[in-house]
Amino acid sequence: MKFKPVFLAPLWAGSLALAFVFGKTNSSSSNTETASQRSSKSSSSRNNNGSTSTGQESGSSSAQARLKAAPMIKAGSSVEQMIKDIATYSDPVERSAALLNLVDTLSPEEFESVVAEFRGIGITNQRRGEYQILLTAWAKVDPTSAMAYADENTNGQFARNTILTAWASKSPASAIAWAEEKHGEAEGANPWLVGIIQGVAPNNPARATEIMGSMPRSRERGSALNVLVSQAISDGPDAAKEWAGSVEEEGLRSSAYAYTAEALARSNPADAAEWLTNTGDVNALNRAGEEIASDWYRENPEEATAWVNSLPSEAMSGAAEGIVDRVVREDPVQAAEYLSELASSNPDTNFDSSIRQLVRGSAQSDPELAAVWVSGLSDTRTQEQYYDRILRNWRNRDSSAANDWILENQSTLPDRIQRRFLNEQTRQN
Repeated sequence: MKFKPVFLAPLWAGSLALAFVFGKTNSSSSNTETASQRSSKSSSSRNNNGSTSTGQESGSSSAQARLKAAPMIKAGSSVEQMIKDIATYSDPVERSAALLNLVDTLSPEEFESVVAEFRGIGITNQRRGEYQILLTAWAKVDPTSAMAYADENTNGQFARNTILTAWASKSPASAIAWAEEKHGEAEGANPWLVGIIQGVAPNNPARATEIMGSMPRSRERGSALNVLVSQAISDGPDAAKEWAGSVEEEGLRSSAYAYTAEALARSNPADAAEWLTNTGDVNALNRAGEEIASDWYRENPEEATAWVNSLPSEAMSGAAEGIVDRVVREDPVQAAEYLSELASSNPDTNFDSSIRQLVRGSAQSDPELAAVWVSGLSDTRTQEQYYDRILRNWRNRDSSAANDWILENQSTLPDRIQRRFLNEQTRQN
């Protein structure tokens, strides 16, 4: 099982700048103006070239001064022209500084046109973090307008989750109320809760976990779990383990164990393996064993192999798959020997997942070995699928060797494979 956060990776693109925005907003929240006050002041004090009136002693005034001094800003520019000049400027340090200063000078009403102008330039990978800053800042002063814009103008989840994350970090109750009203009586999990959970988790992981627990089993709940695991891991291994064990629902706790163990294994697979084994959760072991064994084998093959051998039968095949995956890349024969020995020692264990990994990994470099191992799969239909793929590719590369093998082993092949390939050979001859 691969642990892949559904949307965290793109959100981290501008994490440093985003943290700066969050920090500035949160630290000054006690003495900043309300949205309506700021809008009123902005309307009365902003002159035609975008500067504030003389004598206005505020953070906005100093930001205006820094913005005017930015090398890409031209006198008399509108905010729309400013964001365009900032976004297309080559120096990333100057660009980031100017963007943060521009954000500090915008009234709530100005964000929509600025965001629209920025989107019109094109959201490249380089600009994704800057886009996140704009959406986050907008959500801090007028989240409902920001969400309305994202709903109408964007198709993916990036903008919506960014806005909801910022909103929930500042006012979780109002963000949750909005999400519940938006979802209404619709069936399935509330997709808006994922962004909210990401906003709540850093300050109140217990509440975020509670929200996740209220969601039905779904892709959205899986996304929420990814969010919480990432947050727990950022707090340290011990905190992550404690959090996973605190999840009340048994099935969800098992997933939390598995995801957490996979994440921990990237830096310390031995510790992850010991902890997950001690939880006694066989389902979690079965789901995470492949990743743990693969990471551990890279560091210490002997210890990783010993751990796999010690697992209960329900979890052994998945974990062995991680070792087979590592070994088969370099030496298919060694991988086959390892799996053969393990299967011989555990005759009651279903090793289908490990066999599939061995077959896939050896099909190109050693098609004969791959074809031999297909017979070890327990399901005839699955056997047919693998035989068909391997034998066709083998025949295209070395028809003589493939045809000889088919003739020698025809009695052991499924009937459909026999008819298909033997008939083809007859027509070719």
